[in-house]
Amino acid sequence: MSAHIKILRQVLSKYSSPMTLNYPSGVNPDKKYSQIPEGLRGFIERDKEKCIGCRACYMVCSGRATKYFDVGDKRTIQVFHFRCTYCAHCEEGCPEEAIKMTKNFELTVTDRNDPKAYVNTELDMLTCKNCGKVFTPVKLEKRAFERLSDKINPRVKDVVIADFKKGEGYCMDCRRSRGVMMDAHTKKHVWLEVV
Repeated sequence: MSAHIKILRQVLSKYSSPMTLNYPSGVNPDKKYSQIPEGLRGFIERDKEKCIGCRACYMVCSGRATKYFDVGDKRTIQVFHFRCTYCAHCEEGCPEEAIKMTKNFELTVTDRNDPKAYVNTELDMLTCKNCGKVFTPVKLEKRAFERLSDKINPRVKDVVIADFKKGEGYCMDCRRSRGVMMDAHTKKHVWLEVV
């Protein structure tokens, strides 16, 4: 009988003090399970200054949580938290390191259309000088040329940069059709490298 009383005392002793911890992370260092672990992948955070609108995050999103919308002269990249699987593929795939996984994982909203359920990034788009078509984000064109200009053969770099300036502000179709007229035909760079 004494063994039963001993077990009963042990069970009841657990209920004599509060059983709950502060949520989501308790402050008691002895109870490590209540702490947010290192490397926890929570909601994403996007740096709007660094984002160039390249859609790399959209292409690698395994949960199809990332979408983009081109409306007028704006591109909106949107992440829906309820679809996100927190796989961090978007963080790995972002060439500009504009996406970071945070330790924040709590989201309580009652409506799917609540703004807290989304991360939106809005970017300005370029409009073609010739045909008026909206074709690419402003930051994307600038950053792509910056990255490529570092890799251009120094012998033809000046000519390539001058040709880029001539075609700046034109969509791909207009650049292609007006390339010879603007003396910015891409084949001439191949000829210059051979010489």
